[in-house]
Amino acid sequence: MEPISTRNDPAQEKLSNLWQYNAHLLMQALTLVQRLQKEAKPNFSFSQAVGPHIRHIMEHYLALLDAIEGDMSQGISYDSRERDVLLQNLPDMAAAKLQKLIATLLQLRLAKSWHLDTPLRTTLKTGAVGELEMSVNTSLGRELLFLSSHTVHHFALLHHYAQQAGVDMGADFGKAPATLAHERQSR
Repeated sequence: MEPISTRNDPAQEKLSNLWQYNAHLLMQALTLVQRLQKEAKPNFSFSQAVGPHIRHIMEHYLALLDAIEGDMSQGISYDSRERDVLLQNLPDMAAAKLQKLIATLLQLRLAKSWHLDTPLRTTLKTGAVGELEMSVNTSLGRELLFLSSHTVHHFALLHHYAQQAGVDMGADFGKAPATLAHERQSR
């Protein structure tokens, strides 16, 4: 993944690189889905192990896209996801949806109408049993950082499932960028 250079606007360059990094993560998810379809052990069940995580990741990206492509005053609600069970049960459907999401993120990478500090609101349920709902100010940059971190967190879990299925995604899959940087610095 090569960073984008927008010489005129360093902040726009950062945003473009965030869109690109998130697209890169979804490409890794697509590769995982495709490799599991071809290489997984016969007893591996996509819908029980990997599918729910892939669906969950995609639906978080869709929540952000819905907010920025629709009525931004409504904000982002990661809790009001569709929870499309077909995405977690049908790897082909998940792969097709991932391809569309990747294309959308790469398109948005080139948009000049968004900025790192474009204001947004996010609403989440919290509390021990989801009894509290909180809405806070955020920004597009912060939400893209959240989504990348959230995705990598799920990749750490998916790495284990892929190994159990007999698919090696590589030592870096599911590691946070800071961890990768630290490991490379320590060598």
